[in-house]
Amino acid sequence: MKGMAATTLLTSEQFLALPEELDEQGNRIKDELIGGEVVKMPPPSLPHDLIKNRINRILLRYMDAHPEVPLESLVEIGASVSDYDTFIPDISIVRRERLTPVERRIFQGAPDLAIEVVSPSDTMKHMKRKIDAYLANGSESVWVVFPDARSVMVHRAGSVHEFKPDQTLADPLLPGFSIPVAQFFELT
Repeated sequence: MKGMAATTLLTSEQFLALPEELDEQGNRIKDELIGGEVVKMPPPSLPHDLIKNRINRILLRYMDAHPEVPLESLVEIGASVSDYDTFIPDISIVRRERLTPVERRIFQGAPDLAIEVVSPSDTMKHMKRKIDAYLANGSESVWVVFPDARSVMVHRAGSVHEFKPDQTLADPLLPGFSIPVAQFFELT
């Protein structure tokens, strides 16, 4: 539109200082800061939450079986990834030593492994921006889970690999972890 002012980008610090917005029922409206732009996130679908929880259970079982691996699996924690990016990854795998001290409101930095389950409301523009921000700010890998295709795209610095349902997913951050991708989508 002619004469419309450019959008002012917010920093993560400014974003975190904003008051929380509530819907008519008093529930917090979820939003993220992506490249300095506040993006409202509608509530996820039940299949999205079931897949997210299934993947988290699989990862927790792995971590319980491998106590020597100093990692924590955290669901929907806020992460100040960069000066202009504050995300809520579906699942964050973080080295335990990075969780202290915990005086901060949200996690500082990118998770060591970020897992995002794609929702119909996710745009490719925002997803690409998030993947790039995670990797540029310390994530070793980003798993993007596609429920409709039942596949996982694993992004690492300089590479992307798609794992189909009949393929086995492994990640260097998780020594000894190996699972057929189809198991992420077994919800019954």
